[in-house]
Amino acid sequence: MNANLRTAASTKTIVIDASVALKWWLRDEDATAEADEIQVGLLGGNLKLIAPTLLDYEIVNTLKVAVIRNRITEAYALTAIAELTSYEIERHDIRALQQSAFQLACQHQRSVYDAAYLALAHALSLDFYTGDKRLFNAVSRVFNWVKWIGDYRT
Repeated sequence: MNANLRTAASTKTIVIDASVALKWWLRDEDATAEADEIQVGLLGGNLKLIAPTLLDYEIVNTLKVAVIRNRITEAYALTAIAELTSYEIERHDIRALQQSAFQLACQHQRSVYDAAYLALAHALSLDFYTGDKRLFNAVSRVFNWVKWIGDYRT
């Protein structure tokens, strides 16, 4: 079998939210080992990650808050932002999913930010991994494709 075909066949695709990616740098979070498995899969080419474009805004904002709260240094946050920029995470504009995100947010009493990830995963028929326990608890009984990051296994 051609090596490229093998790689393509063995590559899994999932949607992640900012709470998963943030665990790569905020090491005082729960389930960092599982988040690290996702990062290793991404960097090794065995895992394709997809997220709405708002992923970047959420990560950068959370890193800023972490600096203000003295969880991390500004230099560390800037390094994290540079790393994030280098990762090949496929970003999707959510304009086509705005109505779906709005409806999901209303139906499940979640933010439209959270619902954007749900709408994207639903539209692409992919599993969605989150590190946001409140989001997971609110929707995982309704959507079996919503997964808790702590349950991730390669």
